[in-house]
Amino acid sequence: MPTPEKGERWGILGGAFDPVHNGHITLARDIYKRKHLDGVLLVPAYRHPFKQEQAVASYEDRAAMLKLAASEHNFLVVDEIEKELELSGLTLDTVRAVKSRYPQTEFFFLVGADNIDQVSKWHQPEKILAEIKVIAGTRPTFSPKEICDTIAERIEYIETSPVDVSSSEIRDLLRSGEDLERLAAMVDREVSEYILSRRLYQ
Repeated sequence: MPTPEKGERWGILGGAFDPVHNGHITLARDIYKRKHLDGVLLVPAYRHPFKQEQAVASYEDRAAMLKLAASEHNFLVVDEIEKELELSGLTLDTVRAVKSRYPQTEFFFLVGADNIDQVSKWHQPEKILAEIKVIAGTRPTFSPKEICDTIAERIEYIETSPVDVSSSEIRDLLRSGEDLERLAAMVDREVSEYILSRRLYQ
């Protein structure tokens, strides 16, 4: 499995991944290609600093699903640094820890269209933007005016392929137990099999 090396340029995509879905993978893939990155680290959240963001599936299950999804793509690497170092879950702490682990690699923090308007609500966003360049995957209808101007102007925007799926939608589908064949269009096949075999979100 590749790891960030001296002089390389990597993306960091963090999140609960509860579960990981095709939107996450497409975002990472599109920015990886457009920015000519050497790879993308997928960092599953270990702790959640805000109560309303608590994960449904266990960390172990979320990390396992992430590894299954990443195994299909040689540019994706799962990094469990938040668990290994028992980090706070705050973006700033995670970014600093990754940069410390790979000090000779240039990093970019990736966010999806659904989370762009949350950037200005992050803990100490100015410090995050001072630590790392943020790249946001956008849709054709997106306008940076949706977030604070002083934050928006410091983010790079890259149009990525639209994928109409969310983790909450997947969890709702599984809870309802209806039309589970739709799951195959939302997540990697091995992830779908893992979810069903473990009866997650049901």
